[in-house]
Amino acid sequence: MGETVRIFFGVGGPNFTSSFHVIGEIFDRVYQDGSLGAPPATGLQTVSVPPGGSTIVQMKLDRPGRYTLVDHALSRVERGLAGLLIVEGPANDDVMHAGEALTR
Repeated sequence: MGETVRIFFGVGGPNFTSSFHVIGEIFDRVYQDGSLGAPPATGLQTVSVPPGGSTIVQMKLDRPGRYTLVDHALSRVERGLAGLLIVEGPANDDVMHAGEALTR
């Protein structure tokens, strides 16, 4: 927690575009086409990656938890296309406060 994470994400298949997203995070920097030589986009939530293409995303994780990496074509998640990034550390209530559980 509190560290910068950089993920290289590539689409190897010849037919499908991916809409790469990390549930619960906003990317601080996005390097389209995996190019560190071009200026990054900032503040994106989802990145479109074409067949045979790639992207590099960078984010600072300020809260512990389980962050799910998905393709926003969620039918692919049902078939197992997902990853899990587990972040450990103390809670940071300046970022988010979980509040009390609802009772009914």
